[in-house]
Amino acid sequence: LSARANWAVDLDVPTLGSFDETGETADWLLLIGEGGFDMRYQRTLRALVKTLKKAGLKVALLGAAETDCGDLARRLGDEAGFQRLAHQLINTLQRRRFQHIVTADPHVLHTVKNEYPTLGAQFDVWHHSQLLAKLLDEGRLQAAPGQRLPTVTYHDPCYLGRYSREVQAPRRALKGIGIKVVEMERHAEAARCCGGGGGAPWTDIPGETRIPDIRMQDARATGAAVVAVACPQCTAMLEGVV
Repeated sequence: LSARANWAVDLDVPTLGSFDETGETADWLLLIGEGGFDMRYQRTLRALVKTLKKAGLKVALLGAAETDCGDLARRLGDEAGFQRLAHQLINTLQRRRFQHIVTADPHVLHTVKNEYPTLGAQFDVWHHSQLLAKLLDEGRLQAAPGQRLPTVTYHDPCYLGRYSREVQAPRRALKGIGIKVVEMERHAEAARCCGGGGGAPWTDIPGETRIPDIRMQDARATGAAVVAVACPQCTAMLEGVV
């Protein structure tokens, strides 16, 4: 495993090697993304792997072979950097044998699912909320009994809701385990950005009020106790201002 996947060292998740060298296959390949270096996101990834294994899914990682998908480079206008990084990861993926890709990072989802096809690479890519909702619908996952769950408002990540047009799966997953979801005024495809879009966390954007502060005001107005997010970047942006 590389430092990106150190969080999985005790979870018994196989690393998928090159097919021409090992002949290994996997049903679900988990792409981690750059958030794998963040300890907050690592807890999410650990919970996801445990949940998918509980449902009986065979999940594998790329380990040290996983590299940057190129999302940030393209958002900041470095098209040459994006092309280089994208082709590097595409080459790695094409040398592996798997049925589906799953990721908890909407930026990885959008880049690999919606942008790689223009480079000649087609993959079946799922956001983790889509997979969790499906497993709940099929009865392969069930809510633990006797939980006292808080009222939640759900923040739609731009790269999931706007770019990939997925707004129902996260809500189905939350409601599927008995969580009551109250909506912010701006939600689904009309949701307000967390402030992290377009490479904003790495740039200096002038202004008197930060975008994540505005979004958290939207959340407070619902009266919900918890804000649920479906993107590591949104987590960092919104958690950083409360």
